[in-house]
Amino acid sequence: MPKSQKIFTILENSLIVLHGLILILVIGQDNIQLPAFLEVVGRMHPLLLHFPIVMLFLAALLFWFPDSLGVNSKVAMKWMLLSALFFTGVTVLAGLFLSVEDGYVKEDFENHQWTGLLVFWLGTLWYWFWVKDKLKVAKGFSVVVLALVLATGHFGASLTHGEDFLFEPLQSEIDVPQVSFEEALAYDHVIKPILQQKCISCHKAGKVKGELRMDEVEYILKGGEMGPAVDLEDLENSQILVHILIPLEEEFHMPPKGKPQLTETELALIQSWILDSAHFDKKLTSYNPESEFFALAKEKFTSQDSKSYSFEAASAKTIAGLNNDYRKVVATYPDSPGLRVTFFGKNQFDPNTIDDLKKVKEQVVELSFQNMPLKDEDIKKLSDYPNLEILNLNFTGIEGSNLGDLENLKNLKHLSLSGNPLSEVAFESLKDFKQLENLYVWTNKNADAIAALKTNLPNTKIEGGFQDNGTLYQLNAPQIEFKKSIFTDKVDVTLKHPIGSVKIFYTLDNTLPDSSNHQLYSGPISLDKNTTLRARAFAEGWLGSTEKQAVFFRSKIQPDSYKLAFEPSKSYKGSGALTLFDLEKGDEDFGTGKWLGFQDTPFEIQMDFKSPQNIQNIAFSTLAAEGSHIFPPSKVEVWIKTQNTDWKLIDTQKPKQPTGNRDRMLQMYESKINQNGILAIKAKLTPVNPLPKWHPGAGGKGWVFVDEILIN
Repeated sequence: MPKSQKIFTILENSLIVLHGLILILVIGQDNIQLPAFLEVVGRMHPLLLHFPIVMLFLAALLFWFPDSLGVNSKVAMKWMLLSALFFTGVTVLAGLFLSVEDGYVKEDFENHQWTGLLVFWLGTLWYWFWVKDKLKVAKGFSVVVLALVLATGHFGASLTHGEDFLFEPLQSEIDVPQVSFEEALAYDHVIKPILQQKCISCHKAGKVKGELRMDEVEYILKGGEMGPAVDLEDLENSQILVHILIPLEEEFHMPPKGKPQLTETELALIQSWILDSAHFDKKLTSYNPESEFFALAKEKFTSQDSKSYSFEAASAKTIAGLNNDYRKVVATYPDSPGLRVTFFGKNQFDPNTIDDLKKVKEQVVELSFQNMPLKDEDIKKLSDYPNLEILNLNFTGIEGSNLGDLENLKNLKHLSLSGNPLSEVAFESLKDFKQLENLYVWTNKNADAIAALKTNLPNTKIEGGFQDNGTLYQLNAPQIEFKKSIFTDKVDVTLKHPIGSVKIFYTLDNTLPDSSNHQLYSGPISLDKNTTLRARAFAEGWLGSTEKQAVFFRSKIQPDSYKLAFEPSKSYKGSGALTLFDLEKGDEDFGTGKWLGFQDTPFEIQMDFKSPQNIQNIAFSTLAAEGSHIFPPSKVEVWIKTQNTDWKLIDTQKPKQPTGNRDRMLQMYESKINQNGILAIKAKLTPVNPLPKWHPGAGGKGWVFVDEILIN
């Protein structure tokens, strides 16, 4: 037998062995424990896979164009295809070894695994039909195999580099989601998009590298095998910060070498956010304007909205000369030549001062006269601003007879005319404003004229305000204003609503205000005890608003000593038990250090008094954030100890549990005591365990978060 024929026989027999081994591994994949040397073989998978990819395509080239090389194409084809299939089998085998290592979840690599297996199985059939001279069938298999090679490579790249790896160069860099700077949250709208692009592909529910998940806040705080990703007690040693600052050449640098790296701006944003206490629910506007993180985040929002202009900037001296107590002239964003002009002071407004702006008429892109007393002839003065884009004439009193003079402002995109007694002539003129993107003409009159405008300006978004067509709309929730939520004597609370004519109903007993259960708000509410205030707005012709809620705490008595039975979680330990009596209310951001978190043990505390106390009640301020596994306690228990009795259980509550994720909310659980001569109180709040079936973490443990104990 020729030497080449012996090699062919060996390769063919090797394919049979590989098919058998692979079939065994596929069937028993979930129960395999590999020895260390096979783990090494598994980790060679990324190295081996390049051989069969190239060889399969070369084999296809020989198969489809047998005369292209001018040699014995049948022998060359056999060499190439058998070798390709052998390396394909070895690569698949290594991949199966690799898949049973920790850090991989089957659902994540199933597509990659099965397309790879099909390449091997169908490739073998391609070879078999070719050997049997069934070329038409073999050609069909060759096309399918090559398509599967591409699919396998795509799924593999997505598994290793992230789902968007292939088309990432065609996508723009992930920017802050489209929310206003005023509404943006530091984590959700600045930090999280960076993590989603650069980190979460390797640290998510299905693929937990280093035992670290970063797809939810609670897992970031919990951390992985090397510690908390964000350590609120030791910010500088947060593992995210440590690993992104390690030089790229080092083994533990993140993201790993070969994956998309953080830009300088992204790195600076993450670093400054963590070192500024790593708030997860804090608005950008709540940061110190002098802080590095605030400056970087604002720049990111500004660059997102910024627009380049071809005209030159006005001199700083000219702009300064135009600013006064009743007029503000500023750049639309830092270093922009475009100017925003706003007038103030209705009683001091002089229309002749509009002429002052001729010095910067090229640069003015935004003009606001809202609430200024304009006359229709003043409109003509605005027709000579070639780059004007936004014009606000709300509540100026104009009838609009001269609006036609603005038709030639080709850059005018946003025009606001709400609250004005617009004439028919005004609406006729507006029909020719084809350049507008947005037109605001809120009024409860001229409904037919507004409808006609919408027909004539189909590409303009026209806001005509409320038109009574029988549809009921829901009111916004009222606003609750107060100085402090924790007080020692009393606190005054004010309720407001943007629509002054609505009626605001409220309750002080933690029940929902409705048609039969409420008090009508008529002035400031004085509170002198623990209270949950809930308020809603109602008006004729409207649906009642959603509710607004606030919790108030009175604290008259402080224990002389106190001790926790169990230490809180290291990630949420605040200042220990002192956190419970510092009269500093925590907000909905549970990572601020003002909350104590308990998961593996209940919250249990004993409070002692040097002298007997007359105590009416005790209240516990807690947080509910089901999306972060923070639930109301499953049970609240309170014991007292008096001069005449030992420990006595005086109250047990089983709070109602939610049936779905809700917005984060502050809650209070109050226990009536009404006893004299109390020397000590003991309280216990037990976390939910297990989490309910509807929850994504069903079967796991819930958290209890407490920030204040109030005794009266």
